[in-house]
Amino acid sequence: MLLNFTKIGMVLCLGVLLQVTGQAQSLEAKVASTSKVANLSMGEGIAQKDRLLLDLVTKAGLMPVLSNGEEHTFFVPSAQALTQHQNDSPDQLRAFLEQHMVKGSLTTEDLRDGADIKTLNGNTLRVCRKKGALLVSGVRLLQSDQLYLNGVWHQLNGAVQTSTNTF
Repeated sequence: MLLNFTKIGMVLCLGVLLQVTGQAQSLEAKVASTSKVANLSMGEGIAQKDRLLLDLVTKAGLMPVLSNGEEHTFFVPSAQALTQHQNDSPDQLRAFLEQHMVKGSLTTEDLRDGADIKTLNGNTLRVCRKKGALLVSGVRLLQSDQLYLNGVWHQLNGAVQTSTNTF
């Protein structure tokens, strides 16, 4: 009888151990899927992912900003919006792109409804949450929280309109 209780106890312990191991692997997979892209700066990510954006960021002289260790959040304009700025001068292009960048890493969890965040060019972006959508100065986020060693990339469904007004 004692031998049966020992076997049952061992089976229960083994079952709990397997369950805990499975949960640990599941947690590890979740952490890996939300962790920063291994060994890539945002500049390197742009170079791998978007040739047009790479060309514009380079022309604007912003590649060092997106490649150094300082963290930034980049609300990347849509391909259509970027195409409209291909012929801008480097200064115009820099102002346009800096309107979409802020210092620090801000994930969607950090972007609070009604928050104002200051861009690199000194203007302000307003965060708004409506019916489950996240808007930045009226432009909807299509993809969010693409994490890099030095920041966060969010893909917009357009471009933030340049404004001289701050809130």
